[in-house]
Amino acid sequence: MSDGVQTWGLGRNYSSREGDVSALSDVDLSLTWGQFVVVQGPSGCGKSTLLNLLGLLDTPSVGCLSIAGVPVHELSERERAGLRRSEIGYLFQDAGLIERMRAVDNVEIPLAYRGVPRSQRRARAEAALRELGLSHRLKALTATLSGGERQRVGLARILAQRPRLIVCDEPTASLDEVNSRLLVDRLMQLAAEGALVVCASHDPIVIESAHRRIELSHGRMTAITSGAS
Repeated sequence: MSDGVQTWGLGRNYSSREGDVSALSDVDLSLTWGQFVVVQGPSGCGKSTLLNLLGLLDTPSVGCLSIAGVPVHELSERERAGLRRSEIGYLFQDAGLIERMRAVDNVEIPLAYRGVPRSQRRARAEAALRELGLSHRLKALTATLSGGERQRVGLARILAQRPRLIVCDEPTASLDEVNSRLLVDRLMQLAAEGALVVCASHDPIVIESAHRRIELSHGRMTAITSGAS
């Protein structure tokens, strides 16, 4: 199937002095394009591990993963990198911006990796920043941006890139209510346009917006429930 993301028996183990530690195990999921999915659970339950596996930032120890019909577990690292560039966008708590670069340059980076021509990159980056009310901060250095502005720049990267899979880890943790709702509204809009958004969060604003909620505990999936229609 090519309709979204599927996992079968997905798991991740880490080595320690005491031996292998299971961070995640036996995760079976079927997530379709056009959904806003929230991953919930206490600290250390495996949320970030699951996001890193779905976002191809880490490799599973066991199990299978398919994205858009592509069996990721069968790919080489080079092929995985190509899939990351073409299909996946990321939004983390600190936005992951490069401090010495301007806001507009940060938005252009994933477009450059995708091979978008320079003239188109700049136009798309500026349009995304303007859409989020940052037209006056296009050339501002990242170090001069507020927390809310940094997250909006991170979101602008996604708006400019338009990936099919968007992975978010606590994206509203440092934001006030106004900026949190702005960010969630834009992510919901992207889902309505066909993207699959998978977001780990404790924020009620995020959780109440979810189409589906995945509950994790001690590295295992304990429930999947329906949310907003």
